[in-house]
Amino acid sequence: MDTKFAQMLCQLNNDFYRDQAVSFSDTRHAKWPGWERCLKAMSSVFLDQPNSVVLDVACGNLRFEKFLASQLSECHIQVWAFDSCDELLPQTCAGTLVEKVNADTLSSKEKTHKTEKTDAVDVAGAPEKAGATDAAGAHLQINYLHCDVMEAIGSSKAFTYGVPQADISVSFGFMHHVPLPEWRVQLLNSLIEATKPGGFVCVSFWEFLVDEGLAAKAYKTHERALAELGPIWGFSSADFNDGDFLLGWRNTPGAYRYCHSFSASEVDALIATVSHRAECVARFRADGRTETLNEYIVLQVTE
Repeated sequence: MDTKFAQMLCQLNNDFYRDQAVSFSDTRHAKWPGWERCLKAMSSVFLDQPNSVVLDVACGNLRFEKFLASQLSECHIQVWAFDSCDELLPQTCAGTLVEKVNADTLSSKEKTHKTEKTDAVDVAGAPEKAGATDAAGAHLQINYLHCDVMEAIGSSKAFTYGVPQADISVSFGFMHHVPLPEWRVQLLNSLIEATKPGGFVCVSFWEFLVDEGLAAKAYKTHERALAELGPIWGFSSADFNDGDFLLGWRNTPGAYRYCHSFSASEVDALIATVSHRAECVARFRADGRTETLNEYIVLQVTE
């Protein structure tokens, strides 16, 4: 796969999430079982310091933040959430008003930021306060920054934007949208760069081909997408790498997104590329009916 085609796939995904944001978000509310094991592997952060900074790259509709709020009852968590699809962003999360941060107002030397608050109200009609505490969970301050992640990882300043270094950096449900192997390495390195020494980086890798039913569906929809989009976008099956698919959405004509199903050897290679900067302290499979659909790695930054 060449760079030009990879960029085309990124645009296809951007179009998909913009156009299908409402229906997609409606199916994305439940926590991932693997998140509990991730938290256990990273528990020292929250035990050692009640005030923590979390970076969430490709945050979607903030369901990981909702999970954090439900699990960490006595912690104050400052979240920096990055995504390019503003349409997925809820106005509130776990009782907290989401603050939209303008990257142009941030400086690497500033500790403050200007924000654009949404007009969210609670069910009683009263304005919610930023940094609220969920009745069952943590105190959250959620800062959202519009960020084209694929463009950011090509920059030496990816994911900084003047925000604090994170105690924990995560990226869930996104690595499978990164088309080129070298871009995946850049993403992992960027997450490490954004994390304090001793902090943790947690990433998930979708492995949908391990499920016979999902694999059959993937091959079927990929062929349909090639026939439907190929003549329009000018690509063919020869342009894709092994494990690459165009997946459909609710049989909606023209609604396809690029996804990659990872192999264990690909995850091995990614871990090896950053082994001089981070130690893999946990690796496991979880999620889905078979509890094997996602492979997780938890890295502890060593430099």
